[in-house]
Amino acid sequence: MERIRSVIFDMDGVLIDSEQFYQNLLNDYFVRQGVRLPAGRLNLLIGGNGRMNVWPQILEGVELPLPYDEFMLDMKTYRRAHRIQDYRELLFPETETVLKTLKEMGLVLALASSSGFASIEKMLSDTGLHPYFSLVTSGEMFKESKPNPEIYQFTAEKLQMTPQQCVVVEDSSYGIQAGVAAGMTVIAREDERYAMDQSLAHYKVHRLTEVVELVRRIDALPVSAAAQ
Repeated sequence: MERIRSVIFDMDGVLIDSEQFYQNLLNDYFVRQGVRLPAGRLNLLIGGNGRMNVWPQILEGVELPLPYDEFMLDMKTYRRAHRIQDYRELLFPETETVLKTLKEMGLVLALASSSGFASIEKMLSDTGLHPYFSLVTSGEMFKESKPNPEIYQFTAEKLQMTPQQCVVVEDSSYGIQAGVAAGMTVIAREDERYAMDQSLAHYKVHRLTEVVELVRRIDALPVSAAAQ
């Protein structure tokens, strides 16, 4: 087994507690529009981006007050008007400590998020986390979002790492699938608020602080154990 040299992080739901913000925002919009959405439908958005076009599934069987295209345009306008103002308020308390510790261990850190560059850069600027990452990659750089593994393959190539030298920290089923398909070891951050399928992840943690010791343990495993 090759030594672990890099840890690649997803952003939303891993470094920042943003998924609940997005869901609350959309639920507020639906209430304003008098739209009743079945429970759990918004979980289809977690880990993806606009290119996946999961809205037909989310709104299947739902009565809308406007034609579909008009409704989607109005919702997009609402979301833009209520963007996250300061990402520091959503940063998980342990995030910077974990990044600092991993960096001090000599690991190369990267950020590979399905979000657009504007959101990623604002998060990094608001929180001051930019110096920890050697590479930042956005899903808008690729034709397909996660679960397509291209974003992780590209990130490893740019870091001049093999997939076996990379650990991915994810939360969504899309992201986990992408990391596994890229041939990387995947750690899933569990969140009981959302019904996400994390069954493909090699390891699971409740808190980001657990990632540090887990990376140390993965790095020390023999080949046969690491493959399990």
